[in-house]
Amino acid sequence: MTATTNRLLAGLLGVLLATHSFAQIAVDAPEEQAPELGSLASTWWSDLEGSGDGSKQRIEAFLADAAVQVAGLQAADRALGQSILAAASDNIRAYQALSDEAELSPQILPEPALSYSIDDLLELAAESRGASVTATQELLDVEREQRTLAGATRRRDLAFKNYVNAAAGDEKILAALTLIQNRSAQAIAARRLQILTQRYELANAYANAAAVRVEFATDRLLTTLDANGLEALSENVAGQAALVEERREQLRAAELAAAGLDLDTERGRSEQQLQQQKQVDAAVSLALAEVALAEAQARRWWTELQLAAPDMDLLEAQVIEWSALRQRVESSSIEWRRDSENELLLVQTMSREGLDRASRRLLDQRLGTAQVTLNQIGELSGAAADQELISLAVDKAVTNYSGALSSWFSGVSRNLKAGWSKVTGWADVTLFSVGGTPVTGEDVFTVFFILLFAFLLSRGIRHAINRFSRGESAGTQASLYTVGRLTHYTIISIGVFVALSSVGLDFSKLALIAGALSVGIGFGLQSIVSNFVSGLIILFEQSLRVGDYIELDTGLTGTVKAINVRSTLINTNDNIDIVVPNSEFVTTRLTNWTLGERILRVRIPFGVAYGSDKELVRKAAQEAAAEVQYTLKHMRGREPDVWLVEFGDSSLNFLLLVWVNREGARRPTRTRAAYLWALETKLNEYGIEIPFPQRDLNLRHGWPGQQADLQELSDDNEQQQEKDEE
Repeated sequence: MTATTNRLLAGLLGVLLATHSFAQIAVDAPEEQAPELGSLASTWWSDLEGSGDGSKQRIEAFLADAAVQVAGLQAADRALGQSILAAASDNIRAYQALSDEAELSPQILPEPALSYSIDDLLELAAESRGASVTATQELLDVEREQRTLAGATRRRDLAFKNYVNAAAGDEKILAALTLIQNRSAQAIAARRLQILTQRYELANAYANAAAVRVEFATDRLLTTLDANGLEALSENVAGQAALVEERREQLRAAELAAAGLDLDTERGRSEQQLQQQKQVDAAVSLALAEVALAEAQARRWWTELQLAAPDMDLLEAQVIEWSALRQRVESSSIEWRRDSENELLLVQTMSREGLDRASRRLLDQRLGTAQVTLNQIGELSGAAADQELISLAVDKAVTNYSGALSSWFSGVSRNLKAGWSKVTGWADVTLFSVGGTPVTGEDVFTVFFILLFAFLLSRGIRHAINRFSRGESAGTQASLYTVGRLTHYTIISIGVFVALSSVGLDFSKLALIAGALSVGIGFGLQSIVSNFVSGLIILFEQSLRVGDYIELDTGLTGTVKAINVRSTLINTNDNIDIVVPNSEFVTTRLTNWTLGERILRVRIPFGVAYGSDKELVRKAAQEAAAEVQYTLKHMRGREPDVWLVEFGDSSLNFLLLVWVNREGARRPTRTRAAYLWALETKLNEYGIEIPFPQRDLNLRHGWPGQQADLQELSDDNEQQQEKDEE
């Protein structure tokens, strides 16, 4: 009875508490009821989104209700649930703060002026570069936030899947809290991406507008200087030139300091790295001074174009020098930046434990020098951009001064000279080394020119030999072809030796080179050398010549078109070119149908029936041969002949022997078909029969068992006759 009473009292107390809680929520909460964690609706997050006081009230009510549900968890899960809820609460409030942020306003350039000075143009250019850097950084932030959003989305999807699969109760509530935390984190990432994208679009639009303003200002440059101002610009050029010489001397001193150090100790090696970095820093300082000098020169030339008649030839030379300077600075800056960043990274990763005070001070100097160098490289990039901008202004001023057509021709000439200057600059650059001998761009060009000259000379000589041999006999043509090929090999070989000698290759070590080549030939070049030597044998022996009709053991037939270094080109009667290695003609049997003479005798076998007139057959065959175009006529001792060669099983077998001309010798299949065609026509014309194969069957008596078989056959016939009579 007591237990029942206790349960009844507990139930009444629960109802009173629930009624009180419901009444309290009805008073304090907004109209919408916060969702239960164990059964989140599909629209639970959209109910929390928005801005204003109503959204904040819904969020606070949701969090309060979630806190009540977390408090009802078992003790083992309560601490974890409170931790997740705290993180989710922070995320939701942070998202609310991001949602309440005002829209960004675009940055607007001031109104354009009617005219600009060189200093105004450079300020606009600096503003444009800064805006471009800002836009690039904003784009990097957008890409980084896109990756963050992708990761948050994957975690949200996993949390949702876990929530759906979670069992009812505490596990469901914890899964719901994890889903809330991940969904709010995804919302924060999405909102941040939206804000960063807007910032990038505004920064990019401003950078584009700044670039357009620079172009606008370049077209509206005016000078406020007079002759005195031009003189001041000339003095500035002289001062910058003196600074360049001073920086050049500093670079020489840095090079000497880096070359004379003791490398046997760790401190000596560290000192050398410091001096090498100082050498890089001196080179960057020199480049800065040279760019500043070029900018001062461009300012003076632009002003002179506005005030006086400048020396256009000298100006053109200056423009070429500026272009070469910018290219040199651009290529060198990459190397300087890489070396300085490597030095900076190396010093930062070095351990200072166990080092004395002097060694630590040395590391600090290396670190500071590398940082200063990197800062100077950044300044150099901006200075080079300013100098290029003023050079562009000079080009436009030249166009206005000289006219469009004259300026175009000057630009083409200047580009050609700049290209040639760049090529000649490469001539002194060491590309690689051969046996300790440095090979520069000029050496490579010399080798290429010598080999090209040798090839063209060989080609011209071979062309002259071919033209001379056209009216000669076949044997003379083949000999001249051999002479042309050997001349080609000789000229190319001499050209290769001369070209390598021009580089400075020492041929006193030719035996060593030959030994290395022999190893290479033994392993990989054996077949190539074999084919080359076989080609030389063919040319010297003249067993195979261009124009010969040949037949190999493989059955390949055709006309020789060319004998090259590695292979011979054969053209078949079907006009198909086949490349055959030269060694095939030396190591296998070769039939040369036209080696000695250009004519040959063919044998055409045919048969006629027994009882045919042999003389009539001879006459018909000779007349048939005379009608074929390939038959060699009017040559004593080479007349067609007919031989009776065999008494066959079904026919008398004859052989027609005919000497054919050069055309027939080159077309053996067509020639044979032509004679067979003519033979069949003539034999039919004279009524001579071409027999079919015949077999006579003779039955003889006396074989074992034959009498019994014949008697049995006779008895069967008599029985059959009796049946027929009945």
